[in-house]
Amino acid sequence: MTDDQDATAGGRLHVVPLLIGAAAALLYSNFLLDWVLRGFAGMGDLVSALEAPGERNATLLRVTDVVCAVLVVCLLPRVRRRLPSGGWREVFVVATVVFALGAALAAVVASPCGPGAVCEGGARATLVHDTSSIVSDTALFVGAGAVWLATRRTGPVWFRRAAALVVVVGGIVASLVFGWFTRTGDPAWAVGVSQRVHIVCMSAWLASLGLFAALPRPPGLAPGPRSEGQENATIPRQERT
Repeated sequence: MTDDQDATAGGRLHVVPLLIGAAAALLYSNFLLDWVLRGFAGMGDLVSALEAPGERNATLLRVTDVVCAVLVVCLLPRVRRRLPSGGWREVFVVATVVFALGAALAAVVASPCGPGAVCEGGARATLVHDTSSIVSDTALFVGAGAVWLATRRTGPVWFRRAAALVVVVGGIVASLVFGWFTRTGDPAWAVGVSQRVHIVCMSAWLASLGLFAALPRPPGLAPGPRSEGQENATIPRQERT
């Protein structure tokens, strides 16, 4: 029995994708690990500064970033099969791959300056790290927006609402707040805290992907690629039952 047949036949929640999504979400918010290991200090520092060479938990944070990226890519085939077919589904897949690649690159090419350090040199590394981080974050929110567009007529309501909340709260509100405090620097701790709100929203989306992949396939969505017309054709029959 294939993975898809098992999902439709038993109607069971699949544990593996659920755990993968939960692990990816936890690892993406790896600042929590650093916070605990530092004795509950450093919450106001930028996360990228905590991953700078020479920082206490830099290697751990950078490795967990890469592992998170791998886990997200592992989720993609199953999530894709459960989304309605069409262009927005493919936009989600491409954007999420870009997110994973950008996150991994930002981990490999870390920011050269730790918290409170006067940064001298390392301009190229800073440029690569900052650019890949921005592209990665943007791609995740583009993917969430694509999911909202793909599921606005069909698909689980909770998943569509989760996508919308992630885009609005994490992609727009938290980003604007973070940009404001980065510019003003007052209070100093608000930069790091607002960045963490942004990251937690992204982690919540990764967890949502794991849950969506773990749920049984919707009754009207058969395994394999289908046209939008075929998918929509099943809806009236479901409503008459």
